[in-house]
Amino acid sequence: MNNNPIKFAVGGILLLIVLVLAFTSVKIVTIEGNELGVKETWSQGVVTNILQPKTYFLFPGWSQTIIKYDASLQKFVMNDKGEKEGEKSEGRAKDSYKVQSAEGQDMVISMNLQWRLDPSDLVQLHKTVRRDIEEKIVRPALMRVVKDAATTRKAIDAYSGEGLVKLQADIQRTLSQRKSDSTTEPTLAERGIIVGNFVIEHIELDPKYIEEIKGKQIATQQTLRAAEEQKAAEAKALVAKSLAQADLNTQVVAGERDAQLVVIRAKAAAEQVTVNATAQASQVTIAAKAAAEQVIVAAEAAKKQSEMAGEGKKLGMTAEAEGILAVGKAEAQAKQLMIDSYKAAGPDAYAKIQIAQSLAEGTKGIQGYLPNNFNPTIISGNFMDSIQAILAGRVAVSK
Repeated sequence: MNNNPIKFAVGGILLLIVLVLAFTSVKIVTIEGNELGVKETWSQGVVTNILQPKTYFLFPGWSQTIIKYDASLQKFVMNDKGEKEGEKSEGRAKDSYKVQSAEGQDMVISMNLQWRLDPSDLVQLHKTVRRDIEEKIVRPALMRVVKDAATTRKAIDAYSGEGLVKLQADIQRTLSQRKSDSTTEPTLAERGIIVGNFVIEHIELDPKYIEEIKGKQIATQQTLRAAEEQKAAEAKALVAKSLAQADLNTQVVAGERDAQLVVIRAKAAAEQVTVNATAQASQVTIAAKAAAEQVIVAAEAAKKQSEMAGEGKKLGMTAEAEGILAVGKAEAQAKQLMIDSYKAAGPDAYAKIQIAQSLAEGTKGIQGYLPNNFNPTIISGNFMDSIQAILAGRVAVSK
């Protein structure tokens, strides 16, 4: 009976020891959503598989360890604001970065850089750095790149405006490079850091030099303003010239249009005149042809009439000529017969008779003027003697 309590107590102690050993052999680790984990074991060392966010039970827990890393976007600041203003400077009271410009002016640069861990390089980063990544990797790389970029520029070019924007862009581009141009200094990307946005918050210069810069900027602004005013005046002049040219072009186009309309109308009128003239010419041609045909017909008719009249006249003249010829022949025959009838009285009888008839015809109208005792036979007797003498050749006749 007395042994049972002892056994029960021993059993309880053993159970407690087992429970203690079980709880001490199991380790429970939870990786939050913004974290990644790297596991190390006694047998394998660093495990290459990256642990994603969740809860892990490690058994035996005393031989395995999980190291958690913040994988969210982080902000590294180099300025003089301090933790009271919500910025961290890794425990330094003054954390802005002082460099010299190309002409030897001090430039105090305040800046910040966004960065995060590259999951693909986390194991290598764990092996080489593990802790204080910002101080061991981010700060030295940032200071080197900023110094290389700032010391090659004049302070006036880097202080503000376009020069400051270009300086900031050059620094961010160099920080984001996947491959370094240098064989000794690897880039942040090569060290397992993904670079986000880089911003230069402020560049502090010597106040006297700032006054010189302001004076130069004012002069530059005045020059730019004058140039802009000149450009504005030139632009207004160009606008006025353009408007004048546009108005001239409008007038030219309108004039060309009116001229084209005049030409078109003139062409239409000329074409109409041509059509009318062609029609009239056709009508005149038709009328002329008709008139010519009528003239030809009339000429043919007149020709026929003329030919017929000529033929008739020819026939009449021929008949008249034949009649005259017949009359002449008859008269000649009659005279011949008469002459023949006078042959008995002598060859000169016919001539004497003709002379006597002519004398009678010549004196019959002058009887009232002759003397009362005038006897025509006296004249005739003497005249006939003269004729007889002429015929006989006794008296010569003057020619």
